[in-house]
Amino acid sequence: ATRALELLEQYQTQLNATEDAKLRAAIERVIRIFKSKLFNALVEIQEFYEVTLLDENKSLEQKAMETQRVADRWADGPQSANGPTRQQ
Repeated sequence: ATRALELLEQYQTQLNATEDAKLRAAIERVIRIFKSKLFNALVEIQEFYEVTLLDENKSLEQKAMETQRVADRWADGPQSANGPTRQQ
């Protein structure tokens, strides 16, 4: 992911600022969206780790079930991954 961002940013810097303004703006938008989605995914992973895996009140079976549910949601695409299931 980091390398892909670096490549996009490098390509963008090589474009002529005036002649390629539309392409530069479009690439900038892609970079911003990608960074935002990547950040959100990392936050979701951290939250899942803390809420599910570090919860000492949950059995290994509960953790396994919740982990499988999260994996299934994330496998369907990022729009369906709304973070871990919070169960008290």
